Amino acid sequence: MREARALEFFAGVSAALIIVSTAILRTFFRTVDEHNAMLVSAGLAFAVQLGSYALLRPGRGKHSPPGGLLIRWAIGAVIRFVVLVLYAPLARIMFLSLDAALVSLVTFFFLTMMAEPLLLEYEN
Repeated sequence: MREARALEFFAGVSAALIIVSTAILRTFFRTVDEHNAMLVSAGLAFAVQLGSYALLRPGRGKHSPPGGLLIRWAIGAVIRFVVLVLYAPLARIMFLSLDAALVSLVTFFFLTMMAEPLLLEYEN
């Protein structure tokens, strides 16, 4: 039950960060195509971040091997990097604005990734 609430709280914080950063990025990316690319990036970033946070959470118990949390965090970072690399050609195939898609995805990943340690510490 506590795990589900932690994931829900992270989802809320991530959604808020993505919404606020989308509003700020809209001042730089003004066309409809760019806005659509940012929406696709927002959905992808939200899904990947929830999966990464769910992967990160289980290691907080007493049975975690030394360095287990850092290993899971590194795996999450690698997952984000792989998604970013694969998203570039996919965005091109989907005829999305490449600059808006990639800049927004990196922004969403960065902001929500920076929230992870704060939320893990808050739960203690």
